[in-house]
Amino acid sequence: MTAPDSATFPSMPPAPRRGARRYLVLAGALLIVVAAGAILVPPWIFHIGGRSTPGMSWDGVGTVRATDGGTYVLSTHLVGGPLGVTRSGGMACSDRGCDTLHGTARLCTKSGTTYTFQLRGAVHAWWSTNGAATSVDLTNGTTALPDGWVVAFHGSWHGPQLVLSSPDNSFTEVFTPAGAIRTTTSTADAGGATVTLDHGSATEFARECRALTSGRT
Repeated sequence: MTAPDSATFPSMPPAPRRGARRYLVLAGALLIVVAAGAILVPPWIFHIGGRSTPGMSWDGVGTVRATDGGTYVLSTHLVGGPLGVTRSGGMACSDRGCDTLHGTARLCTKSGTTYTFQLRGAVHAWWSTNGAATSVDLTNGTTALPDGWVVAFHGSWHGPQLVLSSPDNSFTEVFTPAGAIRTTTSTADAGGATVTLDHGSATEFARECRALTSGRT
């Protein structure tokens, strides 16, 4: 018998080179990273309050009015971020969900005292802040709150404004009407507080604080 002509056998494709396989693995890993980033980074962080915010931050200023008669000026530096990722790179998630805001807050009082706090919170939206439910919590910063306390605000965005309230007594139980921080809290000081934050700079915060201390607010 004669050996069959080799031309009658289908040719096999050459095995991929090791370098090509490595390239395919790296390309696949890159696609996974890009897809994960698209999921974790919501578009609203680049357009906060109807403004272009390429730095993912927004500064607001507003007058806080408490039901016990106290009046204060609040300044917030809000920084948006990927779901649950803090500025230090750690995760900030709890049974309430993941934080998508962090930053700092300053509160000035009629007596002329200014307090500085750390801030955390969340914007419950994907595409736009407009109409989005939002939480902002003031926590220990340069100024310490009473042990175990967080001053909580909740509300939503109305176009360029962030309208917030503190309905859980945390504001009035921590701050006196004159603006002092209580060393002990009591349900006798239960109440609420509201604030509407407009986009504003440190200069505007200082001007509003001067108006407050002079009695013009």
